[in-house]
Amino acid sequence: MNFRFIAPRLATQSKTAPAWRDHAHVPVARVLDASRCRQLADLVLTAHEAGQSWPSRTRYAAGSDWNINNGFRSSKNLPPSMEGLAAGYDALDAYARTAVESLADGVSGQDLVAVDEQCLIYQQGDHIGEHADDSALAPTDEGDAAWQVIKPERHLVGITWLTTQTDDGADRYTFAGGTFRFNSLVDAETGQPLDIRPAAGDTILFPANPWFRHEVLPVLAGNRIALTRWWKVSSPATAH
Repeated sequence: MNFRFIAPRLATQSKTAPAWRDHAHVPVARVLDASRCRQLADLVLTAHEAGQSWPSRTRYAAGSDWNINNGFRSSKNLPPSMEGLAAGYDALDAYARTAVESLADGVSGQDLVAVDEQCLIYQQGDHIGEHADDSALAPTDEGDAAWQVIKPERHLVGITWLTTQTDDGADRYTFAGGTFRFNSLVDAETGQPLDIRPAAGDTILFPANPWFRHEVLPVLAGNRIALTRWWKVSSPATAH
């Protein structure tokens, strides 16, 4: 299928992000095998069940100021520094450093500096609303809203899933619902948004700006576990 962008309204033009190529698609790569994913998922689930997780906060919702949940998101965070998770982040980082050249002009793997990371678990009912990883909606003088950069150090985002999306989410290592949806990338003919349906070990990489707005639909069953990392481009070009 051919996809096209639904362009965002931007409050300001970023002068710090790289010049991303306008590819209206997000490829999926497998970076971890199923056995390693199960090991890492067990580590996360054991910590979560032992009470080591905490509610995710957000600044993405319009008018929010680091609110917890606020109806906009309801995932749980776990410490990304937990012993053992480094294998997942290392695989994600290695993929980003080989793939970034296809996304941005004049950028190489050596230009990437990791600035933040998360380990997230979504269970029944958990979700996050539409957002961009570097921006939030802000009111304009015209009475509507535009995307304002609030996290300028985030240029690139990568996600690796440790569990598999299925129709029923019937076991510990699967989940139903919880679709990762790019609201701003739609089928050129039907207008349907680009949905990612991952298997354990699948990874996506995309710019953290409002051209790649996305959400996670409510989980219906099971455990949706993912590792996320953000990078800054150390020597960026001027962006659109």
